[in-house]
Amino acid sequence: MIKAAILPLMLAVPALAQQAWTPEEFPVGYWFGPPASENRLETWQTVKDCGFTFAGPRGGYSVEQNKTQLDLCAQVGLKALVVDPRIDWLMTSSAKWKDALAAVVADYRDHPALYGYYIVDEPNYQQFEALGLISRELEALDPAHLPYINLLPTYASVDQLGTPTYADHLDRFLSITQPRVLSYDHYCLLKNGKDRLDYFENLRLIRDAGLRYGVPPWNIILSLPHLGYRDPTAGEMRWQVYTSLAYGMKGIMWFTYWTDPSWQKSGEVAIVDSEGKPARLYPVVRALNFEIQRLGQVLLGLTSTGVYHTGEQIPAGCTRLGTDAIVRFAEDVPLVVGLFEDAEGAQYAMITNSNHDEPVDVVARFKPHVTGIALVPALDGQNVDVDGNTVRMTLEPGGGRLLKLETEFRYPEPPALVDRIAFQFDQGGELEGWGGFGSLSSPVVRDGILSLDMGRSDPLMCRRFLDIAPDLYRAIKVRMRLSGGAPTAQFFWATDLEPGYADDKYLNFAIQPDWEWHEYTIPVAEHPKWKGQRITAIRLDPTVAGPEDGGKLEIDWIIGE
Repeated sequence: MIKAAILPLMLAVPALAQQAWTPEEFPVGYWFGPPASENRLETWQTVKDCGFTFAGPRGGYSVEQNKTQLDLCAQVGLKALVVDPRIDWLMTSSAKWKDALAAVVADYRDHPALYGYYIVDEPNYQQFEALGLISRELEALDPAHLPYINLLPTYASVDQLGTPTYADHLDRFLSITQPRVLSYDHYCLLKNGKDRLDYFENLRLIRDAGLRYGVPPWNIILSLPHLGYRDPTAGEMRWQVYTSLAYGMKGIMWFTYWTDPSWQKSGEVAIVDSEGKPARLYPVVRALNFEIQRLGQVLLGLTSTGVYHTGEQIPAGCTRLGTDAIVRFAEDVPLVVGLFEDAEGAQYAMITNSNHDEPVDVVARFKPHVTGIALVPALDGQNVDVDGNTVRMTLEPGGGRLLKLETEFRYPEPPALVDRIAFQFDQGGELEGWGGFGSLSSPVVRDGILSLDMGRSDPLMCRRFLDIAPDLYRAIKVRMRLSGGAPTAQFFWATDLEPGYADDKYLNFAIQPDWEWHEYTIPVAEHPKWKGQRITAIRLDPTVAGPEDGGKLEIDWIIGE
């Protein structure tokens, strides 16, 4: 009967998506907060002191009690997600459901402590159409506050999901309901000491779906031992936070904040006990919440561009860090590497210890185009050791570090076409079109000298894009010095009629590889394949064999005469 009642409304769902939620501060909340009997100023002060930015859903409050909660939260500088019993997914079966929703909004909309409206937890697919109607109507009535829905995790059954796969569940929720945030819960710390194998895959699926639809993802993580879940250690709490942040989550919530008396009798205690007194996890959560808030000032403005894993075991459904990544590690330690970019294109990397039990020493080596590395500290006094492109740090169990990367790369352009051989290397940093280096590396032009590292095989360097008129030069002159190698060098050229280097277009010349400056003259006019030819490229092999252990080459000039 319910399906039949709401089916006509389902067909009217607009194609236009809701606007993504863009809060001013990183959302840090919880589930199952203080009961209505504890709706007092000191209760909400304890919440605020724990580093939460908003009070999450609890239920059991009347409209007046919700208003009292908002008043008290405003006094301590906290916002609240209200749970109003008039909001229910079945309300759309009534012809006057919009009027009922407008009455709810009228009661709370103007309150400065309002964060948003709780709609439902862990819906089945059959609820998506109705939830979309409610969520979009709430946004239309009150765009400044969040309509909040939370989804099931990957370990939910097909009957719970109402879809054949979890990925399909996400796609249908995002396309039909069109939420402003993509929130889900996943409790992976089991009492048998193991972790759920699908924890990281769930993070990936949520991240990917959020990016695909432009909706910020949130994760709800465990802070209460219950059912088959264990009491988390400080490392496990930190691990849940930093792995979520590495995967690009834009909101973190804890399950739960308050402890129900029946749970406490069984020894199951959350962040505060059943009387609201800070319990064992309170200082742990407090420290982590303030770290989230501080990092969140930067993370809110970043877009996740990739997440990768290192170590012996790569979680199911996840990606191993490849050889072409911007960063590599000296040892294959267990890490999660989240890469990000801000609106201006600046790049960031969050490196997280994927072991929640043991610390790990990390040596990260970034690619040469990373010209600067700076830590975004999560707390005062935090630092890492940066030496050029290498970062050394020790990550506590489950801990992470966010690094801002300065990058610069000059994409090579074809050399300018020149009609003279007159290479003086007198412009700092300018190779004057020389390239095609073989067994030569690290070219630097400084103080009128081209310097290169030389390998032991046949070193060579080329200058293409030449248009040298026939018989313009009778000789080529080179001033250079080598730290070692064979006492013979070679000079090759190409022509417009024979554009490749070949064994019939070169000259040998004797050199002194003694690390002293020498000038060498190469009598090219004597060669029959130089005479009368238009020269289009030249190649210098400064020695036919470099030093056994490598060496240095410096060139002052290469000119035609």
